Amino acid sequence: MKFFIPLILGIILFFLLTCCSANLSNTTADELPENNLSFQNHILPILKNTCGLSYCHGEVAPQGGVQIYDYYTLVTSYNGALIIPGNPDGSVLVQIIENRLPHNPVLNWKLTQNHIRSIRKWILEGAKNN
Repeated sequence: MKFFIPLILGIILFFLLTCCSANLSNTTADELPENNLSFQNHILPILKNTCGLSYCHGEVAPQGGVQIYDYYTLVTSYNGALIIPGNPDGSVLVQIIENRLPHNPVLNWKLTQNHIRSIRKWILEGAKNN
């Protein structure tokens, strides 16, 4: 019995990782435009499938007071410094995903360079809620 619970938890974790990885990989370079990035269609899916998972920075138990599950919580997290519209280099989110600030994620998610470029571009374009 004492091995049963860790086995079940391992299986659940495996399926969560598989599903989330599949969702993230569905956002290909071809689907991300160079300009006029949409928060709802392009940026939020990237963030929700990595940083915003419920056991990291999602709705259920946000770590470090940072929540990523909708526009409002994203731009108000970290005292408003997580996203600074028009200033990707000053935005804490960019500094974290580019490994310029320390961060200890529960799971070691890696964003692709295309995803990082898209997040930077969206912030540079004003981080609009579109």
